[in-house]
Order: sequence, then structure tokens, then C-alpha cells
Amino acid sequence: MEFQSISDFSQELDISLLDRVVLTFFTGSGPEQQAAQLALTQFQEHPDAWTRVPEILQKSTYSQTKYIGLQILEKLISTRWKSLPDNQRQGVRNFLVSVTIQVASDEITARKEKVYLNKLNLVMVQVLKQEWPHNWPTFISELVESSTSSLALCENNIVLLRLLSEEIFDFSADQLTQAKAAELKLQLSNELSMVFRLCLEVLKSDAGKVSLLRATLETLGRFLSWIPLGYIFETELLQLFVDRFLEPAEYRNLTLKCAAEIASLPRSDVSMYDGKLKQFFMNIMTTINKLIPPSTDIASAYANASDTGQEMVLAIALFLANYFERHLVNMERDEDREALINAHFYLIKISQVDEREVFKICLEYWLILLAGLYDEVSKIPIGTNLGVLKLRKDIYKEILTNLRLVAVGKMVKPEEVLVVENEEGEVVRERLQETDTIVLYKSMRELMLYLTHLDISDTETILSQKLAAQMDGSEWSWNNLNTLCWAIGSISGAMDEETEKRFLVLVIRELLSLVEQKRGKDNKAIIAANIMYIVGQYPRFLRAHWRFLKTVVNKLFEFMHETHEGVQDMACDTYMKITTTCARQFVIRQPDEKEAFIDEILRTLNRVTVDLSPQQVHTFYEATGVIIVEAVNKAQQERLIAGLMQLPNDAWDALMMQASQTTSTKSSSTGPTALLHNTEFVKLLSNILKTNISACTSIGGEAYTPQIARIFTDMLGLYKTISRMISESIANEGILTAKTPKNRQLRALKKDILKLMQTYINSVIQIEAVNENFIPPLLDAVLSDYQTNVAAARDAEVLHLMSDIVHCLGSLITPQIAPILGAVLEPTLEMITQDLSEYPDHRLYFFSMLRMVILNCFPALLSIPPAGFKLVMNSIIWAMKHSARDIGDTGLHMCLEILEAFSSSSPEVAQAFYGQYFLLIVQEIFYVMTDSEHQSGFSLQALVLLRMFKIVNESRMPAEVLDPQLDSTTEGRIMSMTCSEFFQSYCIKLLSTAFPHTRSSHISTMITDINNNYNDPSRFKASLRDFLILRKEVSVET
Repeated sequence: MEFQSISDFSQELDISLLDRVVLTFFTGSGPEQQAAQLALTQFQEHPDAWTRVPEILQKSTYSQTKYIGLQILEKLISTRWKSLPDNQRQGVRNFLVSVTIQVASDEITARKEKVYLNKLNLVMVQVLKQEWPHNWPTFISELVESSTSSLALCENNIVLLRLLSEEIFDFSADQLTQAKAAELKLQLSNELSMVFRLCLEVLKSDAGKVSLLRATLETLGRFLSWIPLGYIFETELLQLFVDRFLEPAEYRNLTLKCAAEIASLPRSDVSMYDGKLKQFFMNIMTTINKLIPPSTDIASAYANASDTGQEMVLAIALFLANYFERHLVNMERDEDREALINAHFYLIKISQVDEREVFKICLEYWLILLAGLYDEVSKIPIGTNLGVLKLRKDIYKEILTNLRLVAVGKMVKPEEVLVVENEEGEVVRERLQETDTIVLYKSMRELMLYLTHLDISDTETILSQKLAAQMDGSEWSWNNLNTLCWAIGSISGAMDEETEKRFLVLVIRELLSLVEQKRGKDNKAIIAANIMYIVGQYPRFLRAHWRFLKTVVNKLFEFMHETHEGVQDMACDTYMKITTTCARQFVIRQPDEKEAFIDEILRTLNRVTVDLSPQQVHTFYEATGVIIVEAVNKAQQERLIAGLMQLPNDAWDALMMQASQTTSTKSSSTGPTALLHNTEFVKLLSNILKTNISACTSIGGEAYTPQIARIFTDMLGLYKTISRMISESIANEGILTAKTPKNRQLRALKKDILKLMQTYINSVIQIEAVNENFIPPLLDAVLSDYQTNVAAARDAEVLHLMSDIVHCLGSLITPQIAPILGAVLEPTLEMITQDLSEYPDHRLYFFSMLRMVILNCFPALLSIPPAGFKLVMNSIIWAMKHSARDIGDTGLHMCLEILEAFSSSSPEVAQAFYGQYFLLIVQEIFYVMTDSEHQSGFSLQALVLLRMFKIVNESRMPAEVLDPQLDSTTEGRIMSMTCSEFFQSYCIKLLSTAFPHTRSSHISTMITDINNNYNDPSRFKASLRDFLILRKEVSVET
């Protein structure tokens, strides 16, 4: 109870008690800490808590207590400032200024309470956003004037200016309305001369206070992107940067960051200052040459450097990349050639640094440079003698050679490679791939392609020399071999065919020789992985050289018997890659061959796949299916499909025969029911179905229809039997049995059946036959099971299948929509509305299915009973309000699409819908738009709202459609309202009720603005954003 007394505002605040409460909250535990938390929460939420802040800041001895006081003040300023009387606002402002000056003026205190002072500055910025310039027009002049009183206060004032600039120019989007942000930017720009003069005087002074000069450089760095160019180029600023601040270690990195900001200014803006900018660049490079001699191994120096040293390398990279990206043309004259090459060699050396973020800065510039050089070369007419032309690429010849060496050594892992060396030096299979690595690989591949196009001979020479160094052992290592082979694979298609042939034959021959030369399975696995990667990257060569292609594929078949981890996976994946690009070569009979290679593959299929895991066999079947798609005629294709599926079909027939002949001796169960109790039997069935899925994935369409028809009846019989078994198990033994290993295995088999049908339906073009022959029995088996089963036994894949059926069959499935919705709507909603985290897949597929229905079978929704349609609308609204972004976005898309559909319907149908749901939708849209959990969906929310305003303004429907109570008995003034006027009035009333603390004029202005701008999405969204900011403030009216 003692803690609670801090919230008694009828007596003086006991600061020592408050300190004790805060200390207990941060360092205590158990019930005492909980009591402290409760007391603090009550204290902070009290409307008069801000009146205690002066006493807290002046008397508290615990820093965390002061921070809580400042939090209270910051909340007051951001939410209730305008509701305070003028004298109270003035009092808070004066108090803050007084405390800030008191702390900042004493250098020892300012250093000791640096965090506290920074928080004071941030609160002061919040006050400035409210008061400046209207109520505090002299702020800048007062600040500049007070800076002369002490160096410590001057330093804090400059920090305050930086924070204000960041708030206005960098962070204003979600914090300030458009008008306020524009006003503050204009005011700061208008008063910039005083601020800039202050900064310049500090930089020129002999004060020697390091922290003051660093603060000034940091503040100027924030200003450089927006201040008028005259302040940069027509003052002594650039000379000060170079002469006073570039060499000393304390200021070097901040100065380089300022230089990078200046270098990043667009050339179109600074072209009139080209000469001064170039001289600034030359001066900086002179100093860099002095600080880091050109002979320095920057990569090694970086690895051993302090944080400050590493930051310097990063800053130099940014400066050079920014400058050359925008002003390279200014440096390519003959007289500047030496400086140009010198600077690019620094970039080459920095590119070798073993730090990804540094390398990405360099890489981004190299790609811009090479794209420009390649563009120039590509425009030269074919047949032109390049020897007589002066090309830009010749300027950079030595640079590009060095860049090729760097690129080969820095090449990152392509996503196809699965056999890699881990941090412990072991060879392992890698399944997951970092997104950042994939993006980087694509950029580096682009770099290698440009470098090859610009000089094929030099690229070939470097790669051949690197390969020779692997062969003689001078550079042998797994990493070096990997990066080399990834680089070789990345330049596929960049050489002419003859060069590519010569080069590739050399590479493969050498790598095969390396396999024989090296001992140990790990070494051989790494080399094999690289061989497979390279051959998979050169389809043009493989297509043109049948013998080589056949040899490669047979080698892959050999690798499929290799048990070293990852090799079989990669062999199967490479086989898939080759078949995807060279399938035609497999189905035609090649010269000197007795048969097409695919026939030989199918004949030896069992022998090739005998050592593969089931997942690898499935990949093999999918890859072989890719070949079969390219069959020369339908007869050949049918024969090949029969050959491919012979083994799984024989196994399926045997299992079905066994099931039909089996009778359980322990129960009355007969047929498949008895065998489905056998785990191995279920595994075999699942494996056969997955093999069918893989084959169907690549073959698909009408070609696969006979195969599906062959097993379709048996599959549905299995599905029904499994459903019955699971239901009986749950009925007899309780709901928990749904998750026993046995039932989970059976449910997995059901999912395989659903997946196969889904894969097939998605691939078929002649959907009429599918709709007639397969859909009715499929729906009969699947929907009744889903509807009657307990929640724990319902499969989300059913909803996924329904979604794809509706998407693929479109209007053909319209007659079936009512039974589909009848079977899945209520059961699924019962599952997903109880808890936001349970059944995530059901939730995702359910809303996806609803969206497909709206998009493809909208007329079906008009024919379902009102109760069913209400469930659909409730589902859409519930999805919109879901906290998961993907579900929320799907709900908003559905809402937008159903509004679009009804607006295109007949007036009677549309108005019946609007009368029942229009105002409900706008309520829910404003609800999610003003809820912090749904901020990410703002753009879609605004689009739905925009569409609604468009409807009320353009549909010409009477206002009573939206509110049937507006009948003939209503007073004339309301009767004369248009639908648009009524809707605006409704929205104003809705928001005024929801946000009583917000000024009603703000709400009215926003609604009027969005109503007037429904044909201008950017203005529409801007008005909404302004309102979302203003609604957080308590108005004077309150």
C-alpha cells in the first residue's frame, strides 16, 4: 500500500519513495516488483502526472526516475499539448529550457549525464514540433545567441539542431502532417543562415574541444542532403573539411561521411560546381594516399584494424562509390586519368575486404560502371574494327583485370549447390539457403557476365590460370575450388560457342583429372559437386554435343550410387536441371544410336534408382517426366508415360489386389481396412502416390489423364476408408487419437491423394472433361468427410484443393459452390475463430478459397441463402481484422473485390448488398485503419475506402439505400441529402464518436478531402495519413 501513495495527488510527492518504487521495479523480483509496476503504471497514467515532472527532475537522485518523468512529459506533448492553456504550455517550455541549459552548460555534468541530456533534447524537439515557429518564432536566434555563453552549451545546441533536422527531414512521414512537415522544413531552411554561420564559426575556431567539433561535423552531415548548394560550394566549408578535419583521427570518419553526402548529390544539381567538386575529390584522394599508401594491403589491414579503422574503410568506399556513380564522366578526361585509376585501385583493394556490407557497396558501383561500359560496346555495329575506336573500357583495362581476379575469389555460393564445407571444415549437405546470399550471387553473376562480355580472352586466361593453380596444388583448397567453379558456372552464355566449347572441355577434363588425383571421399565429393554444377550451367554446349551430354548424364547416374552425403541429392538435382534445358535431345534418336536415350533410361530405371532415397526417386521421376513432355508425337508420349509408371503401377496393382483378397482374422474388417493397419503397407502406398505427384508435376495436363483415371477409383476408395477408420478411432478412443502416429500416417496418405488431384487439376487445359469425370465423385468423397469429422481430423489440404478447383474451373464449378461452402464454411469458422494462432494452414487456405470464389464464381454467392452469405461476409471482415499481415491483406483484397463485383451488378442486387453491409464495412475499415496492429495494411485499407467513396459518388443510388430509416416521414432536410452527403455525415459521426478527443473540424476536413479526392489515390491516402497523426492529439475542444 505504501507504493500506491505516489498516485495520491492530494498531497506532496515523496520523491524518495518514488525513487524506491522505480528501483524496485528495475531491480526487484516477485510480488514486490509487481506492486511497483502497478504503482508506476497508475502514476504515469494519471492525467495530472505531468505536474509532478519538475519536482522529479530537480529532486530525484535516481536516473531511471528522471527518465520516467521525461516519458510522462513526452506523452503529454505528443497527445494533449493543444488542450493545455497557453500559460501552462509556456511554463512547461520555459522549465524544459531551464533544465536543459542547467545540465548542458556545465561540461562535467553534461558528460556525466549524457543519456539524461539526450532525453531532454528529444523532449525539447517534441515541444518544437508543436510550438515552432508560430508560438516560438525566436527559437533559432535564441539558440544561436546562447551558444556564445559556453562551449558545452554550444555543443548541446548543435546536437539539438541535428535532432530537429532528423525529425523534420528523416522521420516526419508518420509523425507530422504534410502541412506541418512542409512548414517546419521551410522555416528551418529560412533560418539556415544563422545555423550554418554558427557551425562554420565552430569549425574555424581554435577552441580545440573535440566533442564540440565532432558534434558540429555530425550535424552538418545531416544538413548536407537538403541545404542550398551555395552553402557547400560558395563558402570555405570544403576547404575546412580537407585542411582541418580529414587527417586528424578524431574527425576523419565524420569528415569522410560528409564528403560521401556531398559526393551523392545528383550531377544535374551540382553541374555548375563541377570544377570545385572535382578539386574537392582530388584533395581528399591526396590525403587518403598519405593516410593509406597505395601499396597497402587493405584487406589485411581491415582484418586487424580497430572499429574506427574499419569504419574509415567503409567511409572511403561510400565516398568513392557515391562520387563515381554520379560524377564519373567528370573524371574521364586525359588530364585526370592518373587520379581516376588511382581511386579505382583503392576500390579494388577495398573490394577484397572480408566484410559483406563493405563488398556490397563496391559491388553496386562496379555493376553501374560495367553496365555503362557494356552499353557503349553493345551499340557498336557488328564488323567494326574495335582497334581503331577509343572506347571507355580501354581506360579501365588494368582495373577490370584486377576486378576479374577479385570477383573469382569472392564468388558466393549459388543456390543449386548442396554439398558444402561447414565452419568446422566438414563436408555436409546444405538444404537451406540465405536470401541475402541468393541476392548477392545474382549480382555477382551479373558482374561476371559483364566482365566476360567486355574481354572474353582475359576472363578465360584468368579462369584457366586459377584452374591450373588448383591442379598443381599451389592454390588448392575447397574454398578456392568452389569460388572458381561457381565463377565458371556463372558466365554461361557469355562466350561465343567455339570459345565456350574449348574452354568447357578443358575445365571438365581438368576437374575429372582432379577427381583421380585427390584422395579422400570429402575431396572427391567437393570436386564432383562442382563438376555437376558446371555442366548444369552450360545447356547450350550440352545441346550441341550429344556425346558429351550422354556421358555427363551417365556420370550423374553413377553419382546416384555414391553414398557420400549430398552427392546423390545434387546428382538428382543436376539431372533435373539438364532435362529442363536439354529434354529434346533425349527423345529423338541421335546419330549412331539404336534408340532414343529416354528408352534406355526407362529400361534401366530400376537399376539407376536402386540406391536413391524415396525423395530422390521422386526428383528423378519428375526430371524424367520433363523429358517425356518433349516426345515427338502422342503415341511416343503415351508409350513413355506407360514405361515410366510401370514400376509404381505394378506395385499399386499388387497392393490393391492384396487389399481386395485380405480379410482380417481379428475383426470383421475386410479389404483395405485390414491392410491400412499395416505401417509398411501405408508407407508403400504413400510412396507410390508421391511418385505419381512428381511425374504429374512435370508431365501433367491431358497427357497424364489416363494415368490418373487408372488409379482414381482406388484412390477415392482409399480416401473414404481412411476417413471412416479415423472417425471410428476418434469415436471409440477419444479426440486425442487423431494425433497418434498411426492416424497421422493415415492422414498423410489422405493428403497425398489430395495433393495428386490438386497437381493434376492445376495442369489440365481441357477442364470440361475434368469437371464432368472427376469433380463430382471427388467432392462427394472429400467434402462429406471434412464436414462430419472432428476439428482435429480435418485436413487443411481439402481447403487448398477447393481453392485450386475454383481457380482452375472458374464458372464451370459455379453449380457446386453452394455445396462446397455448405460443407466448409461453418466447420472451418468454428476452428479458426476460437484462437488466432490455432490451425494456421486452415485459416490461410480457407480465405484463399473464399477469394477464389469471389473472383471466379461471384454469381454463386448471390444464390446461396442469406445466412450463408452472412457467414461469407463475416469471414471477410474477420480476415480483415486478423493480426497476421497475410490474412489481413487477403481480407482487404476480398473486401475490395466483393465491392467491385457488386458495383458491376444490377442496381437492385447492388443496393440490396449496400443496404445491409456498406456501413458495416466502413466501420470495420476505420477500425483496422486506426488500430496500431494493422498499420502495415494502410495502402489496402485506403483502397477499399476509396472504392466506397467512389461508389457513393458515382452510383446515383438514393441515401435511403444505406439507411432505410430515411423514409418519407423523415424531415425534409435529411431527405434532400445525396448519398454522398449522407455517407460523409455518417463517417464524421462515426469517427467523432470513436475519437471524442480529436477536434471535430479535423475529422470534417479529412472526410471532405477524401470525398473530393477519391479519383486521386495519392491525395486520398495523404489526407488519411494526416488524420491518423492528428487523432493522437487531444484537442482544445475536449
